[in-house]
Amino acid sequence: MRLMVTKSEIATAFAPCRIAFAGGGTDLPAYAERYGGAVLSAAVSLGARVRVRPLDIRTVSLILDDFEIRADYGDPAEILKDPRAEVALVGRTLAELRPAGGVEMTVRTGLPPGSGLGASGAVGVAVTYALHLFAGRRPAREEVAEAASVIEIEKLGRPIGRQDQYAAAFGGLNYFYFEKDNVRREAVNLSASKRREFERYFMLFFSGRRRDSAEVLTGQRARVAAGDRQTVEALHRMKELAGGMCTAAAEADWPRFGELMHEAWLAKKKVSAKIADEKTVAACARARELGAWAVKVTGAGAGGFYLVMAPPAAQEAVAAYLAGEGFERYDFGFDYDGVRALDEKG
Repeated sequence: MRLMVTKSEIATAFAPCRIAFAGGGTDLPAYAERYGGAVLSAAVSLGARVRVRPLDIRTVSLILDDFEIRADYGDPAEILKDPRAEVALVGRTLAELRPAGGVEMTVRTGLPPGSGLGASGAVGVAVTYALHLFAGRRPAREEVAEAASVIEIEKLGRPIGRQDQYAAAFGGLNYFYFEKDNVRREAVNLSASKRREFERYFMLFFSGRRRDSAEVLTGQRARVAAGDRQTVEALHRMKELAGGMCTAAAEADWPRFGELMHEAWLAKKKVSAKIADEKTVAACARARELGAWAVKVTGAGAGGFYLVMAPPAAQEAVAAYLAGEGFERYDFGFDYDGVRALDEKG
């Protein structure tokens, strides 16, 4: 597909990252195509910002702020020859959509690599949407999510599912159901006051440790394909808990939501021994002793960000403990808008 430029204005897009409360991993094709996967997730205010501007010369200039990379290419196809892994996703998207004329693209998330927040999915969605905006189009959210998924999963061969791309495209609190050729979304609609109430129970901390999600997910994929009983049953349980958490959220039963989130984390640890090391287990246990309802590692696990759900009265003690252990707290909120265009001041 080639996007013909119909205007010469700067195009800027933002796509949110996500936090999966339960069901993450059931969206991988190895599981979803056989059993059907289900994920309850929320988009967050942290995310990917992409800026595309026209150049007077037929050059593609790529600026990846998170990796301090700046490179120029004669045309989008040349990017595919760049061996750097950090360039692969953006480069492949540019090569697939092939914007006409010269362009400069700047990509930034401000997040550490391997965060576990689905940042690569957000980047793929934001780049795809920005290139369409640059060509004068405003594609449907599902179109963007699917296009970004195809590039990352099928073209690049990454061992992931579609939850990150769909969460980034739609925003909000959603229950996604994944089948072989279909993704269904059920929005969990909360009133403005309930949204604020829900949000104040959560804290987000970066552990300081990067993790290789590909290693964890590749192992999971192989075990599911082999019919490993413990792995498959753990994923079944995570999927079941995602449904229960939907009900708890709709009823604004936050203690119940926290209880199920903790159960989902216990199930997730059974999927792979690499998801939680001794330090992770100890940190989660101590935070719960201090009053947290649930603590989980986001994404595939093995480092990255920790999500804490705790009543407000317990948050100061939990935050102080994690800070003392070297965790860095990140301010965030939930994002209900999904991928969108920004003006130059956005």
